[in-house]
Amino acid sequence: MSRDVTLVHLKIKEERQPDGSIHQSISGVDYHRLYVPYKRMIDKGERVQFFGWEKDEDGNSLGYEMLKQFDLSNVKNLVIGRFAQLTNHKKFKEWLTDRGVRLIVDNDDFWELENDNPAQEYYKKVAAPNIMACIEIADVVTTPSEYLRDKMGKLRTNAELVVVHNAVNPEHENWSWNEGDKDFSEARFGYVGALGHKKDLQTMGVDWTPYNLNVVNLGGYPEMLKAKSTMPVENIFEYGRQYKEFNVSLCPVKSNIFTRCKSPLKVAEAVYTDTAVIATDAIPYREFIEDGKTGLLCKHHLDWRKKVKMLHENPSMIEDLIEASKDKWKEFFHVDTQNEIRKQVL
Repeated sequence: MSRDVTLVHLKIKEERQPDGSIHQSISGVDYHRLYVPYKRMIDKGERVQFFGWEKDEDGNSLGYEMLKQFDLSNVKNLVIGRFAQLTNHKKFKEWLTDRGVRLIVDNDDFWELENDNPAQEYYKKVAAPNIMACIEIADVVTTPSEYLRDKMGKLRTNAELVVVHNAVNPEHENWSWNEGDKDFSEARFGYVGALGHKKDLQTMGVDWTPYNLNVVNLGGYPEMLKAKSTMPVENIFEYGRQYKEFNVSLCPVKSNIFTRCKSPLKVAEAVYTDTAVIATDAIPYREFIEDGKTGLLCKHHLDWRKKVKMLHENPSMIEDLIEASKDKWKEFFHVDTQNEIRKQVL
């Protein structure tokens, strides 16, 4: 029997709903780095199987213990996202090796957070040591960032380090709504982001009062930016629809090692939602935006103010930026393109 099955572990989140029921979901990281690409492979007939939601008789999550219940005789790869929280990583790797299973770790985060990041303590005590331990034992590490790849290359590991960018499956309902009928008669700015990005947003230094700004209703962002309107927080399988509400995506970052290790995901999302991008002139955006042609890059407050005003007064520019970005990046950021790279290491 040939070994051709890839097992992909998803970290399942459970949230109790107002009616008392339990809703299961996954994180944004697992959605983009694992669910989207590997679900696409499943849909195309590849031998891939998800696991991670199974429980024992007492209702406790089995996690990686579920592997002991699988017939691994035809399993070639185990894929995990960021890290596995284990008591002994080396023994886990030995257990996999004895059964002929390769370990593929997908890591999209630098393991040291800035002091003002609310997750710093968790990363210091839990995430960081487990991320580094998993990179050390991996056969392959995939990552969406060249900068992060180079950082991981300095760790003690023999893993093959491969860049596989975040990508979009335009057939998924998150993105399939786009029929190319957006209104470009005025500049409608928008921000979609998770918690912990106040410092990033503050780098813009723009008085948004004169502008049509729509911001996700999270983390006090609308109040801080004095946005004209807000968007509700959507679950990870529906958040792409928020792009309907604006035609210019704001992508500010406070440049540091952590943000330089991130991916240009918002560029990919903009390409598939007919949205222009205005971003900080820093990694990861600098390599994916040609200023004035495929988007706008801002070095400082004055730049942000000048270019926001320019789009506000010249909304016809927005379509030109969008079309140029689509011409350059649409195929690159398609999930099938990035999956061709991914399949080479499976």
